[in-house]
Amino acid sequence: MTIRFSGKRSAAKKPLEAGDEFIQDETIEQVIPGSGPICVTTKVHNINPGKWVVTARLLEFPHSTHGPREPGKETTAGGTGLSAARLWSRWAPSANLAEPVNTCRLPFAKVPGVLPFIWGTLATLGMVVALALQFLVIALAHLQGVGLAWAVTLVGIGVGIAAAKVWFAVLHRREHRIEGWCIQGFITGAILAALLMIALLHVSAGVFLDATVPGLLVAIAVGRVGCYFAGCCGGPLTASRWGVWSSDQRVGARRIPTQLLEALLAVSLGLAALVAILLHGPAGGVFFVAGLAAYTLGRQGILRLRAEPSKKWLEAVVTAALAVLILVIDFAVFAR
Repeated sequence: MTIRFSGKRSAAKKPLEAGDEFIQDETIEQVIPGSGPICVTTKVHNINPGKWVVTARLLEFPHSTHGPREPGKETTAGGTGLSAARLWSRWAPSANLAEPVNTCRLPFAKVPGVLPFIWGTLATLGMVVALALQFLVIALAHLQGVGLAWAVTLVGIGVGIAAAKVWFAVLHRREHRIEGWCIQGFITGAILAALLMIALLHVSAGVFLDATVPGLLVAIAVGRVGCYFAGCCGGPLTASRWGVWSSDQRVGARRIPTQLLEALLAVSLGLAALVAILLHGPAGGVFFVAGLAAYTLGRQGILRLRAEPSKKWLEAVVTAALAVLILVIDFAVFAR
């Protein structure tokens, strides 16, 4: 379905100057029957700042079973925004037809289903939760060395953040994208940095890793909720009753909530690891390995549900097989 946006600056004088009007088409490549309300957000560049009156006209319609529609009908599209946030599939946009649209810089643009700066906020919250859970485990298990553990963790977090950015840039080097972050890069960089700090500070590796894994997994879950509200890592459009209305920063519609599914996976594993460590005590890193291997295994299935192209089928199978093998070995070591 193609929508034509036409805009004119409300304070423009005649004759109109360059940058006082625009026409821009946006196409929604896939419209799922029965999926509910859909919205599209467009970015218009090289226009003069100020208040704009914008209209939207549907140029092409999908086939409808609810009777014919009249193509070409215009609707004033001033300031499309969010109604009160409604949980699950009922979170949808409502159009404000009265007010003109104000120009703004991209980080502050209002996109239905997307909250500005939410990912960084929740990622920071996740790190705080990770440190708090690590302290809780060390205290309840009567372990020693909270200060050293936090030193190792903070260095790991810093290196992990840098690795997440580099990993994303490498994966998307053909598209020249650098705006995102990659959880695999964070985990890899954080673990390597933590192991180096463990060796330098002579910290018990097994105890530290087991005390860290509940917080790490719960932090990942918090970060994935941030992905949902930031409009990234989402699933394709769906008409399923289990779908959740969300946006990919351009098209808002009911989607498979892959971010929330991954958050549920991570928080479940994190809580399971927390209970196991408190009941049994640290087991030489066994709980850490089991938690990350189980997360990696479950993540392979969730990645196949994403709207964006996932890695090749063979790579996913190999990754899942290695995760299963590591889990089997880890359980054998724990039983022994």
